[in-house]
Amino acid sequence: MDGEATRPQSRPIAALTYLLGFVTGVIFLYLEPYDKDDFVRFHARQSIIFSIAWFVVNVILGVFIAILPGGLSRVLATIEGLLNFAFAIFWVFLMYKAYSGEKYRIPELADWADSMGF
Repeated sequence: MDGEATRPQSRPIAALTYLLGFVTGVIFLYLEPYDKDDFVRFHARQSIIFSIAWFVVNVILGVFIAILPGGLSRVLATIEGLLNFAFAIFWVFLMYKAYSGEKYRIPELADWADSMGF
């Protein structure tokens, strides 16, 4: 944690920002009274960026799977499955960190989330 105290009631809401990715991130980013809570806003922004990154990785891999020949596309599909499993584990980890009251920053992605205008 970076030294700032979080209210106990903010923790479950911050964890919920990750529940449906982009959707719950946007909802809690603008839902009163959570739109004024810096802890919830941080996790909502990071949830949005994380779910967009997950989606982009799947789209890029999906395109390559579609255009590559059979054997290579099966290997890439297996890699995509493993990556999705890793993303899912990391997603649960992010929810746990938010529920624990920590502002865990995803390297690079958190910087993007901080620089966003909302």
